[in-house]
Amino acid sequence: MNDKNKSMVVAVNYSIFILVMIINCIRNNENWIYIITLYFILMTFYTISTFFMHHDQGRHKKLGLAEIFVYFIETCTIFLVNRFDSTLISVVLYLFILEDIVINEGIIYGVFSTFILYGVSSISILCKLYYNSSKAVINMLLYLPVYAVVYVIFFLINRLFKQNKIIENSLKDITIKKLEKDNMYDELKSAYDRVEEITALKERNRIAREIHDTVGHTLTTVLVEMEACKRLIDKKPELASEKLDLAEGQVRKGLNSIRASVRVLENGEDIMDFYSDIQSIINETEKHSEVIIKSQIDDSISLSKAQEKVILSALLEGLTNGIRHGKSSAFLFKLYLDGNQIKFSLEDNGEGTDIFVPGFGIRAMMERVKELKGKISIYSKAGEGFGIYINFNIEK
Repeated sequence: MNDKNKSMVVAVNYSIFILVMIINCIRNNENWIYIITLYFILMTFYTISTFFMHHDQGRHKKLGLAEIFVYFIETCTIFLVNRFDSTLISVVLYLFILEDIVINEGIIYGVFSTFILYGVSSISILCKLYYNSSKAVINMLLYLPVYAVVYVIFFLINRLFKQNKIIENSLKDITIKKLEKDNMYDELKSAYDRVEEITALKERNRIAREIHDTVGHTLTTVLVEMEACKRLIDKKPELASEKLDLAEGQVRKGLNSIRASVRVLENGEDIMDFYSDIQSIINETEKHSEVIIKSQIDDSISLSKAQEKVILSALLEGLTNGIRHGKSSAFLFKLYLDGNQIKFSLEDNGEGTDIFVPGFGIRAMMERVKELKGKISIYSKAGEGFGIYINFNIEK
């Protein structure tokens, strides 16, 4: 029972307690002091039971000695109130103990307490009517369905509170898992971005080293040839001319190499190695998503830049959708040659669906594959996962 429901039940109980107490005092002028005293004791123990014994709602543990003692004192107090009450109004107080037990304790305790409290109330009624058995039996029979109805009502209320608690906890778990998944996707996206940045940086550093090595080697060779030319220009002019030709060739070769490297940097071509990028994506996905990705990749396949982009996009889209929507834990990725065709396949063990409606990412991927004159097919079935299959003809 949550705090709001508990406060409502407690407020109703206190109100009825006070109302019954006032009626008893009015109807029993000569014994009102005893009645108020007993009500004070009863409400004290009810307060102890409500705020100190049942703070861990919804987790029914074994009934302890403290609970048994409190319920015993409450029952005895109500029995004494009945003795001073000239009416039968105070007999209804037993129902408050029954309600308290049914809501806060287990089903077995509730059923057992129903019989005990009904028996005690029957004794009170019998004593109140001075052992007039006929009237006592009638009153006891009248109270029997009341006890049954009260038990059923508060049993259902208890079940309702428990179901609400389960729903509340489930919603909390769903919210937490959604936040965790959103955080995981953010980390995965950041990881992909870092892979691209690191790969680009490594490739730029490699090109810078090539430029440095090419220029350094070229200039060193040219300096050697020019030094030789100086020494031979007067003594052996023909040999000096050959040295100059060699130096010129080295300069042209170095210049062409520098131009090629600069062109790569300027156009953004070959900045990232395709197969290294695929492996990095697989590694980062396994690291950040706690999934298993088995791969069979033929790294000897020569692909165009457009085909490489489509394959990378299909791999990322398939992994992301499989984890996010399919709740997949394992993937099988293949990139291989089959005759004169390049084949891409990505399969997962997710939930799958019998009715597949492609989203924006899948539709865009289909359009790019068709632009490259390739073929794409999607397979999905409930309980059998999801698969993306792409075929490209080998470019001659």
